[in-house]
Amino acid sequence: MKRNAREFIRSTTTLLDHVLATLTPEEQHELLDALAGEIEERLDTVVETADS
Repeated sequence: MKRNAREFIRSTTTLLDHVLATLTPEEQHELLDALAGEIEERLDTVVETADS
């Protein structure tokens, strides 16, 4: 993994931790579910593009 990608993930994780701390457990669950869905869609797009 390139250095820029690692730094992006690190900073995004830090920001996510701050956001999650302000939410109720139910809101945290909803947000994480939405993020997981978005990540899955984007990964599918990357895989489809790579296969083409």
